[in-house]
Amino acid sequence: MMQTDSQVRRYRSINLLSAGGRAMLGCGNESSSRRLAVQLTLDPGVRSLRFIASLPLAGEQIEVGMLVAEYDDGLVAYDIVDERAHRDIDTEGMLLIALDQHGITLRAVDTNTIGAHPLADHCERIWEHRALQVNHRLGGRIERALESKRLTVRELGDAVGERNIVPIVCALICRRVLSADLSTFLDLDAWVVRRSDRAVGSSLMSRKTAGPMKLKPGGAT
Repeated sequence: MMQTDSQVRRYRSINLLSAGGRAMLGCGNESSSRRLAVQLTLDPGVRSLRFIASLPLAGEQIEVGMLVAEYDDGLVAYDIVDERAHRDIDTEGMLLIALDQHGITLRAVDTNTIGAHPLADHCERIWEHRALQVNHRLGGRIERALESKRLTVRELGDAVGERNIVPIVCALICRRVLSADLSTFLDLDAWVVRRSDRAVGSSLMSRKTAGPMKLKPGGAT
């Protein structure tokens, strides 16, 4: 049977680390889900990130409705406990079985955890510059300057001849070209490096969570 357009949209796979996925996060949405999605997007330890609506289990689709991040040691689903509907024992049990079958670890978080300072503030400050256009030649010079070593933001600016380098570094972190320590304030003395995983062609995510996925309109929730 042919799927309708609405069904195709409902089950479209959304990669939140793609350009389109980052654009869907936008700004101004103060939900914890959106804040967490931004933090995970910027996190140098996250290799892939998607919003998983459901997972297949024994011929059924089990509702998940969580951000799922891939790290070097596996997949983690973030259960924002104070921003979701209550689950009864049966629903919780089926969810845990589905996650386990797909090799996904469940991690409970809440609004206070996600909004904790200084990480939340640092990430939002970096994310403000996500739409800044970086000249292709300048981007190439920055990548070459960081090809074999880390530099402070100040040293990077000197190396490429750019005085107002901080917004540019922030934009490239949002595009996952560069990475920095998110626990510290990104100023001229902060260290910055090239990301090492941009050439990864496949992931645990694409192999283990091939079921229907959906990013709800208006952000990551």
